[in-house]
Amino acid sequence: CSSDLCPTIIGIQEVEKESLLVELAQALETGCDFRYGVAHLESFDVRGIDNALLYNSQLVQLTDFELHQTCTGLETGIEPKSFTCPDDQEPLFSRPPFEAHLLVNQKPLSIFVNHFKSKRGGEAETAPRREAQARFLADLVAERLAQTPMPVVVLGDFNDFLDSPPQKILEQSGELQNLLRSLPAEDQYTFNFSGASQLIDGIFATNDLADLISDVQILHLNADYPDALQLETGAEQLDFKSTDHDPAIVIDRKSTRLNSS
Repeated sequence: CSSDLCPTIIGIQEVEKESLLVELAQALETGCDFRYGVAHLESFDVRGIDNALLYNSQLVQLTDFELHQTCTGLETGIEPKSFTCPDDQEPLFSRPPFEAHLLVNQKPLSIFVNHFKSKRGGEAETAPRREAQARFLADLVAERLAQTPMPVVVLGDFNDFLDSPPQKILEQSGELQNLLRSLPAEDQYTFNFSGASQLIDGIFATNDLADLISDVQILHLNADYPDALQLETGAEQLDFKSTDHDPAIVIDRKSTRLNSS
């Protein structure tokens, strides 16, 4: 591995704790020739899985980061913890959007890392949650752009298909476009469920940033391989099936690499 093969920014979903990210940054330092910075906050998820960010600390300055939670009239079963809702409402997100404010080559960039509600409990039954989450996220992006016009990236596991209502909600304003749409149809998948390949992840970018993208890839390291490899730790097989999603990566004309894992 070399520094030009290491993503500049990595959006991460389903990480259990910050210490694991610190260990990963340490493990990558020799191969990448730099130390990744870590941005992480604990979510509301009962399993303890969170959204986070790794960034090349030589090229990227982290200025701030935060979670964005809100309330909903939908029944979510999420314990309020430190977030208080009215009596007739509950928190919308178990894993709230994680926003990082960055300077990349001294230019501002806002990134939202997301992990929407899964379909556990039924696709139709859980769809209103994902749609409400998408509307809240779209409003956050609109608010950010109104405050200070800057490139914005929205990435993560949206737990719904490319043309599903949640993903369409994110694109309907015309401010964001899913960069993974540019791939050939046969390459548009990041997850395999019961033998069916699906694209449930996304990397959305504002139009000004999308115009600068030189390459988009989905690295099929997981969906194409049998689940049995999850238990393999040998050097030849360690790269495969290390997670259940394929990572997606976009590269701009300055070779800044943005990865969603």
